[in-house]
Amino acid sequence: MIAVWILLALVGAFVLVSLVWRWASRVWTLPCPSLFAGLLDGSVMQRFNGSRTIVDRLNLHPGEKILEIGPGPGRLLIPAAKRILPGGEAVGVDIQQKMLDRLKRRADQEGVTNLRLIHGNATEPHVAESSFDLVFLCTVLGEIPNQPVALAQCFRALKPGGVLSITEQFGDPHYQSRPRVRQLAEAAGFRSRDLVGSFWFFTANFVKP
Repeated sequence: MIAVWILLALVGAFVLVSLVWRWASRVWTLPCPSLFAGLLDGSVMQRFNGSRTIVDRLNLHPGEKILEIGPGPGRLLIPAAKRILPGGEAVGVDIQQKMLDRLKRRADQEGVTNLRLIHGNATEPHVAESSFDLVFLCTVLGEIPNQPVALAQCFRALKPGGVLSITEQFGDPHYQSRPRVRQLAEAAGFRSRDLVGSFWFFTANFVKP
C-alpha cells in the first residue's frame, strides 16, 4: 500500500511540475537544462526515446542542407548529419552554449565533420535566407515563448519547396498538440504535407510553397 502511495505522489509531482513549467514557458524561454543532457543522449535512454524513428521520419537524402532548432546534446542532429553524407551539411541552433559544447565533443568523438553549430535564439535570423532543404524541431516548439516569430524564421531559412518537420512526444512538459502545431505552421505560411504517428508521438511535416 505504501508503494502505491509513493507512486501516486511521484506521478502527482511530475504532473504539477509539468503544469508549472508549461505556464512559465509562455513567459520565459525555458529549454531543457543542460544538466539533463546525459539523460537525453545516454545509451539506455536512446532505446526508449524514439530517436531513430524521429530521424527516419525526416526522410533525409545525401547532399541535403538541414537545420535543427534546439538540438541539445545532438541525439538527432548527429545521426541526421551522417545520413546526408556525402555532400550534405547539418546546422544546429541552440540557446544553451553548454549543450552545444557537449554536442561538439560528441560529434568529434564520432568523426562527424559536416556539422556547424550556432549559439543563439530561435527567434533571430542566424542563417542565410532560403538556404535549407529541411528545418526540424523535436519537443522544442513549446520551449519558445514567441512561437510565431520562431516559425517565421524557419520559413525564412527554407528554400521554396523545403520542409518543416515538427515532432512532439506526450509527457514532455512543453508538449504541443497536433491542432496547435498545424495552426502555428499554417499561420507562418506553411502548407500541411503529412502527419505520422499518434497524438502521444507524432511528426507533422509542412512545406514552404
